[in-house]
Amino acid sequence: MAKRSTWIIVAAVVVVIAIVAASVYVFLLAPRNKLPVELWYNSDGHYGDTEDELATILKSSLEKTNRVQVTLKSDPWAVYRQNWVNQRMPVFLLGWYPDYFDTDDYVSPFLSTAGAASLGSFYTNSEVDALITQEQSTADPAARQTLFTQIQGKLADDVPYIPLFSGTAQAAYVSSVQNVYLHPVSFKWFIITKPGATELKGATTDKIISLDPASAYDYFSIEVINQVFDTLLVYEPIEAQLVAGLAMEVPSATNGGISADGKTYTYNLKPGITFHDGTPLTAQIVKDSIERVIRLDIAGSAAFLLYDVGALGKTPNIEVVDSDTVRFHLARPVSFFNDLMAFSVSAPVPPSYNQAGEQPSTVGSVIGTGPYRLTTHQADQLIVLEEYDEYYGGSLYASFGISKIPAVPKVSIEILGTATNLKQSIETKAVDVAYRTLNPDDLVDLQTRAQTLGLTVSLGASPQIRYLVINVNLVPDVRVRQAIAYLVDRALIDNSVFRGTVEPLYSMVPANMPYASPVFQARYGDANLNAANSILSQLGYAVPFHAEAVARDWF
Repeated sequence: MAKRSTWIIVAAVVVVIAIVAASVYVFLLAPRNKLPVELWYNSDGHYGDTEDELATILKSSLEKTNRVQVTLKSDPWAVYRQNWVNQRMPVFLLGWYPDYFDTDDYVSPFLSTAGAASLGSFYTNSEVDALITQEQSTADPAARQTLFTQIQGKLADDVPYIPLFSGTAQAAYVSSVQNVYLHPVSFKWFIITKPGATELKGATTDKIISLDPASAYDYFSIEVINQVFDTLLVYEPIEAQLVAGLAMEVPSATNGGISADGKTYTYNLKPGITFHDGTPLTAQIVKDSIERVIRLDIAGSAAFLLYDVGALGKTPNIEVVDSDTVRFHLARPVSFFNDLMAFSVSAPVPPSYNQAGEQPSTVGSVIGTGPYRLTTHQADQLIVLEEYDEYYGGSLYASFGISKIPAVPKVSIEILGTATNLKQSIETKAVDVAYRTLNPDDLVDLQTRAQTLGLTVSLGASPQIRYLVINVNLVPDVRVRQAIAYLVDRALIDNSVFRGTVEPLYSMVPANMPYASPVFQARYGDANLNAANSILSQLGYAVPFHAEAVARDWF
């Protein structure tokens, strides 16, 4: 009887052990929760046809630890902008082409409280705001070097953005076409010439969001604005040097245009300038236009460049000295304020413009003082620009060998659906200029066959960058943002997506700009799985054991 009881007990113990073993086995094999990452990208060609491939490579890199689960999502460009403005995208791809040629333009729009809200990270840090104010207020290179180093260090600490790579502007054009300059800041269609032609035909894959200077803050919208509107100052055609536009001269301390304390800028207007509707340009209109931008402060716009970066404040002190003289009183010195007056957000608009909201981007509603009038706008299909006969600046670039602006009476820019179509359009010479954005393989192919095809393929040295934006409100734990930064593999992006045509980027300030500091290289490196795993483990995301490993442990 005792022996039978012993066997019963042993059997019961074995059953219990088997149940426990089975439970542990199931627990170890069960998938743990993975860190969910929702990664967004543009779907309709704003950055060319490589965007889905770029997003897929990033997904693969982030998931290599087996502790992260990436969900890819996409939208067309017009919706995409509204998505980041309305905080619908936790992590998303974006790009940057400079607004003005100063290192501040790679800092203020991203890391200042006002700029970060406009660009979708919603980052705010009072210490960083103070550092940015200091670098803006001094022109001393040594002081700016110290300040920019500190700012970039905070970028690496807080990770509201992850720099990915820097690229170059590119254009392919018929060899007889002249004056195609890949300018560091602005692409000028109005200086391109085609001997004997009355129309220049262009093509792009980019899209227009808004042609209102108070709203536009995307590349192609701004480039069209730059053909239709002028600003007080403009960039010369080849380099990033300012020359007089609507103003008589570039203000300086020497000519009395900038006060001794650096807080007052005075601009004298050239006489006889009119808008395309015949309205005369006056100092009052310049004042009203700047105040309109600041008052509307349209979400996702560049208004912050005026009231925040430009130190004009939400209630700007702009003085109309007389009908041809306007004076800006800044709250503090801004060493590059002239550059801000050369950006599209500062373009004067006539009094007929909507004072309570955005002006429509339609023919008859878009009215500037520039060399071209907008005569056709078929959304996502076609833009046609025609010469404004009363343009004041026909000889603006005569000293640079460009005898007349606009160089060709008419420019038509076809908006194509894919980069493949863009290549075909220039390959067959259906257009004269293909600009933004050819596929990497197509670019190389066109370069190889350029002479045979009768084309010129140019690459610029413009400091344009690509990066990930992380909305800090939607991804509030800095450790999550840091883990993502560790997992990014820039070499894989360059080799797999761009065929070696881009450069790894380790700060929002690209290497060819002053004061660049590659802080992400030293801090995070590339594809650093061990460091990422350490953080993810702290956050409770663990890799499940494989069945064979469990079997070895138990049997």
